[in-house]
Amino acid sequence: MLYREAGQFKETYRQDQAIFPVVQDRVCIVALLVVAYVVVPLVANEYWLQAILIPFLISSLAALGLNLLTGYAGQVSLGTGGFMAVGAYAAYKMTTAFPELNILLIFLLSGLAAAAIGLVFGIPSLRIKGLYLAVATLAAQFFLMWLFNRVAWFYNY
Repeated sequence: MLYREAGQFKETYRQDQAIFPVVQDRVCIVALLVVAYVVVPLVANEYWLQAILIPFLISSLAALGLNLLTGYAGQVSLGTGGFMAVGAYAAYKMTTAFPELNILLIFLLSGLAAAAIGLVFGIPSLRIKGLYLAVATLAAQFFLMWLFNRVAWFYNY
């Protein structure tokens, strides 16, 4: 959170290593989860779900992945949208090709497809860093967008 843990003393190692060591944080997270899992499904209509909430969650997922890549790995990537598009197109194609598949399995398989394409572009880029890596990921995004727009199989002709 945005404050220090003054006055919050830990007596055990488990308390010191807790994800939310401050009591106020735990209360806020529980309240946030109750709102997300109970209030939003009861109150939200189709417009809020399709036009606001789902795009917000997709953008949040992309931002979280970019935050992990830049913050923890120290790599700069400009091609995050292309790899998100690979997962989206893979989910779309699997849903239309195999409508009887469970949606969770489709999400898992489309994530694996995006990871495989990431490996295809990532393995040759292992030796470059800095600006060159950013340009390589940007080139990957441009290539993937070109591929999705030019090959009619991706959008079912």
